Amino acid sequence: MKDQGIRRLTAEEKDESIKLSAFAFQFSLTPEVWEQRRRTLNPDHVWGYFIDGRLAAKAAVLPMRIWLNGRSIPMGGVAGVATWPEYRRQGLIRQLLQHALGAMREEGVAVSFLHPFYIPFYRKFGWEVVADAVTLEFPPAKCEGFAMRGAMRRIEQPMEELELLRGLYGRYAARFNTMLDREAEWWEHRVLAHERLCYCYVDASGEPQGYMLFTLKDRLMHIAEWVCLSREARDGMLAFIANHDSMADKVELKRSANDRLPFLLNDPRITQMRKPHVMGRIVDAQRFVREYAFLPGAGPTRIKLRIADESAPWNDGEFLLAIDADGRGSLTPAHAGSDGADAPSLACHIRALSAVLLGDLRPVHLYEDGLLTGEAAAAEALEARVPMTPTDLIDFF
Repeated sequence: MKDQGIRRLTAEEKDESIKLSAFAFQFSLTPEVWEQRRRTLNPDHVWGYFIDGRLAAKAAVLPMRIWLNGRSIPMGGVAGVATWPEYRRQGLIRQLLQHALGAMREEGVAVSFLHPFYIPFYRKFGWEVVADAVTLEFPPAKCEGFAMRGAMRRIEQPMEELELLRGLYGRYAARFNTMLDREAEWWEHRVLAHERLCYCYVDASGEPQGYMLFTLKDRLMHIAEWVCLSREARDGMLAFIANHDSMADKVELKRSANDRLPFLLNDPRITQMRKPHVMGRIVDAQRFVREYAFLPGAGPTRIKLRIADESAPWNDGEFLLAIDADGRGSLTPAHAGSDGADAPSLACHIRALSAVLLGDLRPVHLYEDGLLTGEAAAAEALEARVPMTPTDLIDFF
């Protein structure tokens, strides 16, 4: 058996990739949807593992951007990871993921996200849960009592008002970590490709302050996107939901785990289902620290940091983490100098470091849990320099 190894797909191999996805994720496609998949699939974004010239396994790495502490940075979105059954348990996916990590690093991508089918599987390769989502279920009447000071304007052709929606979303997304910085193509093929009602909230002064994408079917109001930039917009959109009490028995809305909406309801006893939503991974720790916006401090912070990373050996080792008074960071190999000889030390896996710098988890909490080890002073010093930016992610890829 001749093993041809790993390479990017060609245009002629699109159908085989789609066929593998349909088998692995157990869905069927109409001819129209199949053709749409062929048009939007970029083979350059898919790594394939070929055996005897046949596609045995694959993993896509989508070039995307995310918001992180108010900055937009490149992110590699891992998706469509699949293997034909006759090639399973041969380590093909391990090799594909490790190859993808190296390729991302070469392309200057310092962080990667994915939606896991099985969290323990991806933890083996350094990804960690960085954002949870809570699905709220409640009758529309739970939203009574909120004022509509402006108006909800129906948008008949969302693609014709794409810049309005992009602007509202962008201002909202920049407030969170892990949110996508969406390209226009993502809006066209992912966000607005579905048949949904689209309403924009316009405040009392005539300024757009939010929007809602939703469906109403079988007495269920499913809100796919909810973006509001002000308290007035939030209250007005809740009043809008309450007005659907004659058409819907239940509202379904997915929110960030940090969202205070349930608390604000007159009767907050509603169904709340919290689940891990996305896993993240630092691909290149040194580049990532250079791009990261730490909190300013009274002076510099230095920490000796031992990172374990079996799948990305360039991250595995002893480093000096230095953060200046303005919040600019650097991560240099410990042998490169002796400036950090007296710095307190920490040790962790790349998973814990990713959870702290990308997600909601705090250094002192992971230190208490034993996922950061070393000197308490080092954990406290890191705690003081990591922003408390909430996480959210509306999209799925």
